[in-house]
Parts: sequence; structure tokens; C-alpha cells
Amino acid sequence: MALERSWRLLPSEQILWQGVPVREVARDFSWRVGPLLVSAVATIAVLFSSLLSVAELPGTRQMGIVAGYLGVLAAALWLAPRFLHDECEYLITDKRVLWRRGGFQRWIDRQGLSYARVLWNPTTLGVGHLELVRATPFGPLSRKQRLLLMNLQAPDRVLAIIRGVEPVAHLGDPELPLTDRLDGGEDVLWGGGPQGYLLGWRDLLSACLGAIVLGLSLHYGARALSVMVYLEHSGLRVRSLTWLLLFLANALSWSVICGVGAWLVWRGLIFARALSRDTEYVVTTRRVLIRRGHIELSLDRKEIVDVAVVPVGLGCRNLFLILDAPGARALSDSGALMPLGPARDLVPPVLYELRDVDQVYELLLPDGERLRAAA
Repeated sequence: MALERSWRLLPSEQILWQGVPVREVARDFSWRVGPLLVSAVATIAVLFSSLLSVAELPGTRQMGIVAGYLGVLAAALWLAPRFLHDECEYLITDKRVLWRRGGFQRWIDRQGLSYARVLWNPTTLGVGHLELVRATPFGPLSRKQRLLLMNLQAPDRVLAIIRGVEPVAHLGDPELPLTDRLDGGEDVLWGGGPQGYLLGWRDLLSACLGAIVLGLSLHYGARALSVMVYLEHSGLRVRSLTWLLLFLANALSWSVICGVGAWLVWRGLIFARALSRDTEYVVTTRRVLIRRGHIELSLDRKEIVDVAVVPVGLGCRNLFLILDAPGARALSDSGALMPLGPARDLVPPVLYELRDVDQVYELLLPDGERLRAAA
């Protein structure tokens, strides 16, 4: 009873599962790169502050303050996951999924879920995040209710409990194919993957932005080099302390700009195509499953009321799954009405670049009247 009171459960609720995040696991990519990038900018500020001090120019104190703030921010970003994620608690009842950290608590209704994602940790086997989404409606009132359970052991097994099915023995191993981790009695009806360009407009825009940043890095490098040559001709001794500080500050600044640009180009072209080749779509008797890299999406077929088909070239089309939820009184279009489709890396409920569209459409909407019946 103490547990029920601490979670402020309803009198009729029954606890099905309780858990906490797995500690000492590898951080997500953003929590590793963010502090590193801010630390690099802080180091650049320290170098320029030292340069101003050595050259006896004004601005040393102001630049030092900026470097201090950036250093504190980098440390805060590095330590943040320990306080934001490790102190959470999770609870599943017969009605809700609850999340708590300290005195702050959130919950989501199990019966109102649109879909769920499992984000496997690429370096810690069997551990990952479980994201529960209720997405309705589209248009100017678009909103999304989202609950993220971080660093769970066997998150697909926890998802099976939330879905109300018996977890099978193979759950918890992300190395196994999706077809080896189906529910008992669940059969595969169709499977496939992207077949077109393997790139979206967001990927191309990311690559173009990276190319622009690379161009800026080349311009910055050329300008910095011309300034150093001019200073050397004006009497600045090579390998002096002033020259060394100026060289290190310019070199690190150029490296950061060039690195960001190269990462955007690589992410938008090479990595995006590699992820598309590693994307798998599975339609079963109960669900639509999507796996892209280390992210898996699970969608109950009963939530699908229609499918928006959008041509994308090379004889391929994107299938945007139109979703409904109990009591939502509106539909989620999965991004079909957006000028740019949702980011593929987020693994939305969209089947990208398929040629065998008619077969998949008939499997998802066998009677062709789902949307009319829902209305």
C-alpha cells in the first residue's frame, strides 16, 4: 500500500511492473557531442583571452568571462544525464504508464497510445529507451503527448507488458531480426525496405547546409592564414608566444567549423543512405514494425484508419499511416501534410520509398472503408 500511496494511484489500479533506469550506461550521442563542442568553443575563448593578454589589448576580462560561462555549460551538459535520467522511476499499472523524478510525475493512458519506439543503446547490449507516443491531431492544433522511459533493461519486454501481451523469450536482444521477436501467434504478412533514392529532402538540406559550412570554413581558413602572413611580415616572430596563441586559436576555430560542416555532409548523404539500407518494414497480423538502425517502431494495425500515398520518384511512393486514438476526435497524419516530411532518423509511422504499394495498401486497409467507417 505504501507504493500505491507514493505514486498516488487510483484505488482500482493494479501494479504490473516497476523499474528504474540502468545506471552506468553509455550516453546518447547528443549528450557526448554537446559537451565536447561547447568545451572546444570554451578553449577557443581561453586562447583568444590569453592572446589579448599577451598582446596587451583590451577585452581580456570579457573574453575570460565568456570562457568561464562556456566551461560551466560544458560541465553541466556532461553531468546533466546523471541527474535527469538516473534518478527517474517507472511504473506500469493495468490502466497507465507512469514516470516520476523527485516530486514531478507524468503519466500516459495505456489504451490511448498511437505507437511506441524502442531506441537501443548502440554500445550497451539489451539496454535502450522506450518512447510512448499519443499523436493527435494534425493541422493548427497539432500536438503530441510523449513519455520517454530512459535506459531500460529489455525495453521491448517492457513494451510487451504495456501492450498487454505475454513477453516471448527472445525479447531484450536487439541483434535478433524483428521477425524473431514477434508475439506468440503473430505471423508475418509482408516485409520490405526502401527502394528509391534512399534520401529525403531533410537529408539533402542537411548536406547542403554542411556544404555551406565547409565553404565558410575554407573562407575562414584562407582569411586567418592571410592575417598570420601579414603579421609575420609586420614583425611578428614565428613560434613566439603571441604567434603560437594566434595559430592555436585559429586552427581550433577552423577545425570546429570544418568538423561541423563535414559531419552535416556525412550525416545527410553517406550515413542517411546507410541507414536507409539498414531499414526494415514488417507488416504482421497485428502490427506494423519499422526498424531503422538502432531504432524500432511498433504500431498496432487497429490504430490505422487510412494511408496517404505520396509519389517520390523512381516509381516509388511514401505511405503515411493516418492514425486514430480512442477519444481523440482527430487524426494524426504522420506528417503527410507537411511541406517537408518528418525526419527519417526519428522513425515516424511512414513507409518510405516503396514500389509494391498496392499489396501493402491492401494489407493495411483490406476493406478500403476504414476512414469512412471511422468518420
